[in-house]
Amino acid sequence: MPTSTLDTEASTTLQAALHYAEPGWPVLPGAIWKDGHFANPADELPVTSPCLHPIEAATTDAELVRAWWSAPGLHAPDVFTVTGPELGAFAVAEPLVMALADDPWFSKLPTPVLAFPNMPLAYFLVRPPVPSMLMSHEARGVEARVPLPLPPSGLETTPVLWLVTPAQAGHHLMPADALVDLIQSYERKSA
Repeated sequence: MPTSTLDTEASTTLQAALHYAEPGWPVLPGAIWKDGHFANPADELPVTSPCLHPIEAATTDAELVRAWWSAPGLHAPDVFTVTGPELGAFAVAEPLVMALADDPWFSKLPTPVLAFPNMPLAYFLVRPPVPSMLMSHEARGVEARVPLPLPPSGLETTPVLWLVTPAQAGHHLMPADALVDLIQSYERKSA
């Protein structure tokens, strides 16, 4: 499965933020990871939240996105999206990630998948609503209002990667219920 730090159309955090906001994914500028803690990208001072603005401020407004990512500072902000009515997510454990990714049905209707090297899970991005309950030992729905970093963000030297890029998914999100059906079919097979 290919990995990429971001789609080829986006090469900076500003371009990436605009690219993600265009199809309706709300974005927020994020803190950087510096010396074991989140830091403000403008001055590297510690911050308590990975998001530099309240989650409610997440936007798809291109003018505001340009203003946020064009602010002066030592570093460009990371790019975060927020789960909610426009974008949902499932956290999926590594063994199930590979099974789903290799499934012929998934290859016909892929959805973007985020990963972090050396972490035993990936995030499958989906079209809400995300069911509040999923009977699975290897997957769980991500609650609304949870920030998720997007490529080209990273945690110091650990990049956020796409296992399946938005472009590979046709810039569409799989309906959450369709992914639940696929997860449950694998759970039944392995029971």
